[in-house]
Amino acid sequence: MRPSIMYRLALAVALLPLSSEAWAQDLAHVIFLEPAGKVDTRGAEIAEKMPLYRQAADPARYAEWLRNESAERALRLYRAGYEIAHPGGGTPDYYVALVPGGNHVDVGFRLQDGEKIVEHPRQAYILLDAEPSRFEVTLLHETGHAVMAMLAGGRLLEGQAMAAIPHSTAAISDRTTAFTEGNAIHLETLAAHLNRAQNSRQRYHRELVLFGDGPYRATEYFRHVADLTSYSQNVARYLEVRDNNFAFDGAFQGADYLRVQLKKARDFATLRDANQLLQSEGFYASFFFLFVVRGTATPGEAAVAEREQQILRSMYGMFAASATDRSSPWLLKFAVEHMKQFPDQKAAMVDALDDLSHGVFVDPAAAGMWREHYLAALRLDRENMKVQAITAVRKKWREQAMENPQIFWFVWGICG
Repeated sequence: MRPSIMYRLALAVALLPLSSEAWAQDLAHVIFLEPAGKVDTRGAEIAEKMPLYRQAADPARYAEWLRNESAERALRLYRAGYEIAHPGGGTPDYYVALVPGGNHVDVGFRLQDGEKIVEHPRQAYILLDAEPSRFEVTLLHETGHAVMAMLAGGRLLEGQAMAAIPHSTAAISDRTTAFTEGNAIHLETLAAHLNRAQNSRQRYHRELVLFGDGPYRATEYFRHVADLTSYSQNVARYLEVRDNNFAFDGAFQGADYLRVQLKKARDFATLRDANQLLQSEGFYASFFFLFVVRGTATPGEAAVAEREQQILRSMYGMFAASATDRSSPWLLKFAVEHMKQFPDQKAAMVDALDDLSHGVFVDPAAAGMWREHYLAALRLDRENMKVQAITAVRKKWREQAMENPQIFWFVWGICG
């Protein structure tokens, strides 16, 4: 299938209206499953391989839960990814296993059909708790993981579990976890930025300010703790990611491990170095989100759909182009592949990497230069902010990276 045809297909499904009676089935054949045995979801991921499921008895009940903007985004994304991984494959099957405590993605399961059992060893699917709220933010996030698994040839990218906590938007984890989680989180950020539903606007855009009595997560007194106790920190996944705050070191440097890893407050004078950025899911989320919404105005849904489709195509090319392992510098590999796939966006990609990292990928002196600039700004010392000198250095960064994109990991000796 020619790329132009694939793009038109991806764009067409992206613009399907939510009001259509059969919109979900137009994007994908949504198949709801329930366990034929017990599925343990207590750990960070699913431990059992090829668990056994059967089709849910009342699929119409759950189909109604898909009628929201985030679920629509999830199914559009899944269809776009499927068109890339399986060109000409038609409408894909999209499996949702309804499992207590489910908020995961897995690959491979068995499906009981009467007396017959059919194996789907390379099929990515989503495990969700059978609650309507799970079919919004959680569904969209987990669909990001499912699409990545599909683009990677029907496999989950395995992290190193180097941290004492599974993962956190503010934390430093391993490179693979940062990449996979950051990509999934950016979809949440995008939905928070663009969704029009009242509950989304109230939650993320300060359209609900409630003093006095009220629900724990809505009252103003508990605001700064309520988001933390969700662990996912959904509001931080919008505001902090949108503002690229996780490019900076944490403000707390004490001996409290959880506070260091979970606290969103930043020291804006201190940049994270190149290797830390490659281990930060928050920075990955900012990169993908801001690259999608770049420009002088909020892009429309058609432009967002096109840019997301391009990201998926670049991921697919990256997975196919070379062997990857847990320590791969995923962001840098992705950037080089994206410039190869879409040469007209080479300058945009270079500028995004330079600006969002503040130059740490290309210049070991970048962190010191930023620190001097920031501290001078705090003192209102305009002369020592050195804006003109920094502008000249940034121009040099751009020229070097445009000439040789491999500089993004050669400077730091990052294994490619």
